[in-house]
Amino acid sequence: MLKEQLKEKGKSPNQSGLSSKEAEMKLEKYGFNSIESKDEKHFYDYLKESMKDITILILIVATLLSSYVAFQNHPDDFTEPIVIFSIVILNLYLSIRQQKHAEKSISELNKISVPVSKVFRDGALKEIESLNIVPVDIVQLALGDRIPADAKLLTSSNFFVDESFLTGESEPSEKDPTYISSKEDSLGDRKDLVFSGSLVVTGKANVRVEKTGMNTEIGKISSLLSKEETTIAPLQIKMQKLGKVLGLIAILSGFLAIAIGISKGLSLETSIMTAISMAVAAIPEVLPVVVTISLAVGMRNMALKKTIVRTPSTVETVGGVSIICSDKTGTITENKMIVKEVIIMKDRLTSCLEITEEKDKNLLFLFYLASSMEENTTVTSNPTELAIRKKLASLFTKEELGKVASTFEKIHEVPFDSKRKRMTVLYKVNNQYVSVTKGAFDRLDLIDANNPTYVSKHDELANQAYRVLGVAYKRYDEKPTRLTEEILESQLEFAGFVGIIDPARPESYTAVSIAKQAGIQTVMITGDHLLTAKKIAEDVGILTDGKKAMTGADLHEMSDEKLAHVIDDYRVFARTSPEDKIRIVKAFQKNDEIVAMTGDGVNDAPALKAADVGIAMGGGTEVAKEASDMVLVDDNFATIVQAVEEGRRVYSNIRKSLYAMLGCNISALTIVLISLLVGWGAPVTAVQLLIIKVVADGIPGMSLSIEPVDKKAMMEAPIAKYTSIFAQGLLVKIVEISIVFTGVTLGAILIGRLESIEVSQTMTFIVLGLSTIVHMFNCRSKESILKLRFLSNPLLVMTTFIGALIIILLVTIPFMQTIFGFVSLRAVDWLWVIGLSIFPLVYIEVKKYFGFF
Repeated sequence: MLKEQLKEKGKSPNQSGLSSKEAEMKLEKYGFNSIESKDEKHFYDYLKESMKDITILILIVATLLSSYVAFQNHPDDFTEPIVIFSIVILNLYLSIRQQKHAEKSISELNKISVPVSKVFRDGALKEIESLNIVPVDIVQLALGDRIPADAKLLTSSNFFVDESFLTGESEPSEKDPTYISSKEDSLGDRKDLVFSGSLVVTGKANVRVEKTGMNTEIGKISSLLSKEETTIAPLQIKMQKLGKVLGLIAILSGFLAIAIGISKGLSLETSIMTAISMAVAAIPEVLPVVVTISLAVGMRNMALKKTIVRTPSTVETVGGVSIICSDKTGTITENKMIVKEVIIMKDRLTSCLEITEEKDKNLLFLFYLASSMEENTTVTSNPTELAIRKKLASLFTKEELGKVASTFEKIHEVPFDSKRKRMTVLYKVNNQYVSVTKGAFDRLDLIDANNPTYVSKHDELANQAYRVLGVAYKRYDEKPTRLTEEILESQLEFAGFVGIIDPARPESYTAVSIAKQAGIQTVMITGDHLLTAKKIAEDVGILTDGKKAMTGADLHEMSDEKLAHVIDDYRVFARTSPEDKIRIVKAFQKNDEIVAMTGDGVNDAPALKAADVGIAMGGGTEVAKEASDMVLVDDNFATIVQAVEEGRRVYSNIRKSLYAMLGCNISALTIVLISLLVGWGAPVTAVQLLIIKVVADGIPGMSLSIEPVDKKAMMEAPIAKYTSIFAQGLLVKIVEISIVFTGVTLGAILIGRLESIEVSQTMTFIVLGLSTIVHMFNCRSKESILKLRFLSNPLLVMTTFIGALIIILLVTIPFMQTIFGFVSLRAVDWLWVIGLSIFPLVYIEVKKYFGFF
């Protein structure tokens, strides 16, 4: 049969299939028809990356030096190196956990591959593993088959393919072997080609394989995913820079301490321990933990709002998003075709078709009659027919429709044909015969085809991006002798139009508006037609303020430099390819925008990975999900806005943590340096400093992560990508509070030294710790703590209480005093300690009262 079909088309019989020997030679030349997988990282790869953190390296060196000194001076007590090394292990664990974002995108592509296919080999139709398909193979395809390779149509019958995962179009693509593609055509316009991974929804075809494996369109997407490195989040960049600066300060401080110590006549061991104290003072060891916890809380909150975040740093990054590049189909729209317009052009139909007095019902029933669906089912692979059926179901009850339909006896059907662009069904009803034809208006042979009213109404609907279908009919007194399209589809009476569209989600309107209010621009990138894309974009508020739209063909005419220069003028990009989407994302990134990309198809995956924040839809493909940074479980575009608000809350709270901790760090470093210069020695040991940083910084600092979002957060512009985390006066505040800390701590040192060095060290430890804990309440808000509900952050109350209790127990329990080198204090010493510890709180409250904070 295939040979006969090919002969009719002028093909030679040997094109009907390769021989086994020819197939083996081509398999050796082209390789297997599969997607290459990417090697997964092993534990040591993550460990190697983590070891690049300078703060971790410094702490490891501090552990080794501390171990050496302990071994030389007190080999029975390794408390100090053990505490320092515990912090190293904790930071390594959190660092590796944060990195371990499994790259499963490419492996997920393999799940789209087809296990077996029907291929002509050695002159016979055989079922072989799709892995062994090679170029020039001829494959037979039918309803329900997934296409195993990129191929060209040889023969087809009513052949429609769902390739939305590649093109983004909601409608199945009609294929035509006579069509000749050009290089300018987008994937959705290449009607003579089928692509690997697409699904056959109607009809059958024989195709000749042209590309296999990595050379297919889906293979190109895999290649793009391999080349595209995951974007480093702005917070990661900022924290890396901060870590390097503080690491450098720690190293210089350590060498300075050794130099000063030796010049003052101190032993090498004592100088080394002082150097360790200064290095520990400079490094915010607990900051990575606090940042990670803040991000984890953000992840949990987003999950409660149906947003699954795949990498912790994404929580902060999404808060800074300034551009959302959104797919249209299934993201902004519902991905469900509906009948939006019903336009009646003939007031009265033939009497046998007047089933009701309501004209809308009569017209919709005509469309239903010109359908290939069975009367008692909604099962169809054609979204257009399903849309008509659903509209009809909203007008008729099931019983009413069944009763009316039972009077129409189906005699003959002329199926839809891509050349004719129409279909016809002949019925017998009340001893009469009537044929009903549905299709493109310009393909209907009407009695009054040139009626200007018909033409203007059709054009009006088309210009609003509707898919316009017309329906017409013809009466017969007797059954036609020949049931051909020439007889049934000529000289028809026109009845009217329906306008079908994939509508915008109701929540998209509000989401776009709120995003705009927050300084975020929404950009639509779709594989659909330009007119359709513009219509939806205008409806939801994306295409406004003189902004423009362009197609993928227009995009190809621009260089990357020109695109980056003009891209802010455009808000809609239609008929785009996967490569186009990446170019658009990168053009915005060149302009220092933080770009989020939403999508649900395989064609979106490379751009999802290239974007600062890749956002996949929960109902999308696994490939898109694995390439993304976050997944919207409810496929709700509006949920992105909630994610942005949460991201801004997390970023604000991390700044609060920095304010809380770095003030303590700078003051501790300053105090150690001053003490060393005046010959007092280290006022606190490295272990005592670590305890302060864990129980006074870390535990209470963690509680700042649950501070609620500021009411004005979504009325401010996004934070620019390269804006310092210390911007907006934060650095000045940190320096100021560190001076206050230094002053009160030096006071404790001086008062304590009036009694003994041990009392001085104990008082210094308590004041440095308690003042840091009390300062946590300064960090909560710009408003006075008197205006905030004390228990509005119960975790803060609990952690500050625990931190203060630990510090007090360490200096009062005799067993702990012995381990950590503390002594008991007199009542008057405790009064001095309490007064000095609460001074930073009083100082900041006074500034807030006078509006200087």
